[in-house]
This record gives sequence, structure tokens and C-alpha cells, in this order.
Amino acid sequence: MATTHKITIDISEELFNEISEFKKSANIADDETAIYRLLKNALLLPEYFKHFAWETAEKEADEDIISGKKKDFSSSISEG
Repeated sequence: MATTHKITIDISEELFNEISEFKKSANIADDETAIYRLLKNALLLPEYFKHFAWETAEKEADEDIISGKKKDFSSSISEG
């Protein structure tokens, strides 16, 4: 049997609510399993995503939208 470690953490109400929403959407019965899945998924992210400057990219995108440097893309599927 694999060795396991028990940890205790304090998290904000806001983060706990997000975990609860994930738990519901993933049909997970308990908090421990939900947190384990979230941690495992985060650790499996490719390095590119772990170190990507999301806040900078979001800021640049917002600035492009404000300045009119944007393209519209249709998300509708034509029936035919």
C-alpha cells in the first residue's frame, strides 16, 4: 500500500465555495476527493500553462478590446 500523508489547511470561504461548485459539477461526493482531484489536475498541467503570465495576457486583451484592435468571430453553426 502506498504511503499517504494527512494535511490540514485553512482556506477562504470564497475558495471553499469554488471547490464546492467543482464538486457539484464533477459529481464528487466529498470535499477530500474534490480537493485531491483539483490538486492532481494542477500538478499535471504542462509547464507552459504553469508559468504563463495570465494576468498580463488578460490585461493586454482588455487593452486591445478598448482600443478597437479586435476581431469578431461567429460562434453560431449554420444549419443547412
